Amino acid sequence: MGYIEIDESFDQLHIARLRHGLASHPLMSTQSLAELALRLDPAFVRFHDGERGLGTKIDNMLQKDPGRRNLRRAIENLGTSQAFVQIMNVRSDPEYRALLDEILDGLLPHLPPRDRRLLNRDAAAFLASPGSTTPFHLDHEQNFLCHIRGKKTFYVWDHRDRSIVSEPALEEFFHQRRIRNLQYRPEMQAKAHMFQVEPGDTVYMPMGSPHAVSTGNEVTVTFSVLMNTRSSCDTVETYQANFLLRRLGLAPGPVGTSSVRDWLKRTALNDARFLRDLARGRRPERRVEWY
Repeated sequence: MGYIEIDESFDQLHIARLRHGLASHPLMSTQSLAELALRLDPAFVRFHDGERGLGTKIDNMLQKDPGRRNLRRAIENLGTSQAFVQIMNVRSDPEYRALLDEILDGLLPHLPPRDRRLLNRDAAAFLASPGSTTPFHLDHEQNFLCHIRGKKTFYVWDHRDRSIVSEPALEEFFHQRRIRNLQYRPEMQAKAHMFQVEPGDTVYMPMGSPHAVSTGNEVTVTFSVLMNTRSSCDTVETYQANFLLRRLGLAPGPVGTSSVRDWLKRTALNDARFLRDLARGRRPERRVEWY
């Protein structure tokens, strides 16, 4: 059995509560992850120290610190401040890359055969002060949120619920990596899946699942195992095609309503990219440009 406990009932398209065996791993200690944050390229570490709520714009909130002075202070004062530290591109560190590959390789047998060659492997880690909030946002990856230390409450919304995030908003998100008008609204709360988590708990979120987090009365640590399969790549490319069609004044059908139309749109998109790369003298290849 691998680090994350899943079986043949696992479904990539459904939110799930799982268990993991990472909490006691030496690389998961608060000290080890703090050291990782301070040795990674500063471009991959963002943080915030101050008040924030579920509706705070997360992209505007987080800052980078090339000199690491303020970052170091935020980490040292996690227990007494209102800090949130996000460590990205964890795979770039050799020690963590080896662990991440071991975790993901343990998941592969439980995925459909066409999805066992992962197109993206990565991880992120989060250190948070007591009583802090991670605002409402979306991710581009399929996410196994493995909770390591303290207690947290995760709020996760169904990625297929268009009353939470509209189809055009998702098209923008997957094409431009942002949503200009994404906004948390209090009436959304009743639709959230709420998970009270402790060390050893995992929350699986399909790609594009809106979510937010609040912490308890102690420092918390969470490690996100991230992946993208061929299936999620297909979904991204279909949203990208719909984004371009909408900019042409058309009204494309929602992703998932017709597998044949989705395939035709992806094929047209990749053919256009192939011809574009030929015209620019690049080596043509099929790819998802946000990886």
